[in-house]
Amino acid sequence: PPPLLHYHPSQERGYKIMFQSGIPYHETGTFKSHRTFLPDDEYGVALDNLVKGCTDILLLNPSGTHIFTGRRCVQPQPDWWFMGGRIFPGETPIQSCQRLLRRELGLDIASERFVAVCAQAFAFEMREQEPKNHGTTDAQFCYKVRLLNEEEVKKVVLDENEYSESEWKLPSEIIEGNYHPALKFAVGNMLAGNVLEAMEKKVEEEEEGSDEEIAALAKEFLKKRKEVDEVLKTSKDYKLVSKELDYETTVIPGIEWRHDVNLGAWKWATLCGILFFLGMYESILYARFQSPLVSYLEAEKPLKSISFL
Repeated sequence: PPPLLHYHPSQERGYKIMFQSGIPYHETGTFKSHRTFLPDDEYGVALDNLVKGCTDILLLNPSGTHIFTGRRCVQPQPDWWFMGGRIFPGETPIQSCQRLLRRELGLDIASERFVAVCAQAFAFEMREQEPKNHGTTDAQFCYKVRLLNEEEVKKVVLDENEYSESEWKLPSEIIEGNYHPALKFAVGNMLAGNVLEAMEKKVEEEEEGSDEEIAALAKEFLKKRKEVDEVLKTSKDYKLVSKELDYETTVIPGIEWRHDVNLGAWKWATLCGILFFLGMYESILYARFQSPLVSYLEAEKPLKSISFL
């Protein structure tokens, strides 16, 4: 049957932009984890009632030109996807990334090598735990990390029980191809963030970029950020096809933001110009950014009890 289209009122509002300085972890008091192993039936009940937190990583080759992706052969999302998984209680997002890369790929990555990229929310129609058609919902923190050398690259081998194949892909291939909009969104934000990092280096003392160079990078940054919005508009074109699981579906995105804390693109451009002429570069450079907070729904069947739909 054709996919069901789910109306989301926020789709009428256009696109906004969100800025923050990173993904902080706040521990109030002294937290001690009491995590225990849950059998599949109990974990399934938990998934019916909770949104699980996940950390996912855009793993880059040493030159930073290609992203490592794996094609999953299990639910949810049996298609090309990030490296990563769920956060354990008491872990910071970066500690979760470190554990997952150590477990999945045998990589020991220092915390300072992780750079925040974006945050997203997902709703998947299917899952591995019974009843499989109850689906699962996630809140994702996405980071990027660049491998240092060929020794680290050689360690990048995926579990054949979870992934049918893997490939180093160009960012442009992901953005222009038939890939989940969540993956495209993260890659687009990463590319815009790279320009912001270059602008920061030009402002710092070791490079001392000219005003013209910094202005050009600011313009390029705004262009890249706008391209993320354009990519999201193509989300309806994505089709998930898993021959291994005899499963097909599509994705409908929803965009959400708070008007009182986010700047429209034209307002941010104006602010950049004002700060530039005042010499207040630091006000721009230490703001991590992402395009809107995005939620995704697999559109074959509606999930029940999802507050953001």
